[in-house]
Amino acid sequence: MDAMEELGEFMSSPVLRIDSDSSVQDAAILMEKSHVGSLIVEEYGDDVGIISERELSQKVLAKGGNPEEIKVSDIMGSVKTMDRYMPIEEANQFMYKNKIRHLAVTDENKIVGILSVKDLVAYYSKDFRMQE
Repeated sequence: MDAMEELGEFMSSPVLRIDSDSSVQDAAILMEKSHVGSLIVEEYGDDVGIISERELSQKVLAKGGNPEEIKVSDIMGSVKTMDRYMPIEEANQFMYKNKIRHLAVTDENKIVGILSVKDLVAYYSKDFRMQE
């Protein structure tokens, strides 16, 4: 494993965004249609949060909320970011310590991708394939 592999090489891009005034139902539809587990929430062109499957299940479904009436901004989480040129191992440790499954990847302080747990599994599993 090359310790210098940059997390930007493994991120998903482009980033899908949703307006903070959108309903949770709209977010769920966009995630399902796009086959992604998270969306960056924007307000007036600025990235203000993140919504993931975890927020949908824990903050809406588990509490019997109506996804058509709840706004994305009501349940979004704060965005954790890391620069795209950081080592992927550092991103893995950061995600573990912060108990997050989706990390926003930045380039010059602009979010340009998402690194998910699924991306980390793909990265680390390539080492197992090499050993076979």
